Amino acid sequence: RGLRVVARPTAASPVTAAHDRDSRASAMASFKDDPDYLGPISATPQKMVEEMLAVAGVTAADVVFDLGCNDGRVLVTAAANAGARGVGVEIDEGAVKKARTKAAEAGVEHLVEIRHGNACAVDDLSSATVCFAYLLPKGNAKLSKKLMRSMAPGSRVVTYVFRLPKEHWDEHLETCKAVASTRDRGAGGGVDTSGFNKIFVYRVPESRPDWCGDVADRR
Repeated sequence: RGLRVVARPTAASPVTAAHDRDSRASAMASFKDDPDYLGPISATPQKMVEEMLAVAGVTAADVVFDLGCNDGRVLVTAAANAGARGVGVEIDEGAVKKARTKAAEAGVEHLVEIRHGNACAVDDLSSATVCFAYLLPKGNAKLSKKLMRSMAPGSRVVTYVFRLPKEHWDEHLETCKAVASTRDRGAGGGVDTSGFNKIFVYRVPESRPDWCGDVADRR
């Protein structure tokens, strides 16, 4: 199957960028006191989106979930480049609108579903073959039990920068890839960010460990 590359967005004007920053700050302020708050809203660099999809081996046979999907770029890229179906969950209504627009502009709205809601309350993770999360350690810890408890054996969990809790997930870690830069810098190189710029891929085991609790549990 041929790959179709998603066009990168053009740079925003200073006024638009400032408005977006203010909107994100307002959204974070309204969510941070919620017990299900997973962390600040932050988009994964497009180069890293493409790296993650490649490392995870995403194909048209996959159903990709993104918990805290922001503008939907992971799902849109997976759909456009690999033909994968995707489900994104995002609590910020403004980001949800952007994600749906991005999917429509890329012509993959028939493959990508964007939900406005709480990632901690997702009840159909069993249908995911791959689940992405770009969250701070606290957010990863909040979702840790749910991921292990709800996802089907053999499915993959992919995190960016921050790994899932070591004491529970390290034995299921299949790949840790360090990437020198979040963008292409050409022959000049630039600052090496591989010390923290990492992709982690985990495989859900056949038998659920006791620490993840019962399937009926919400968290």
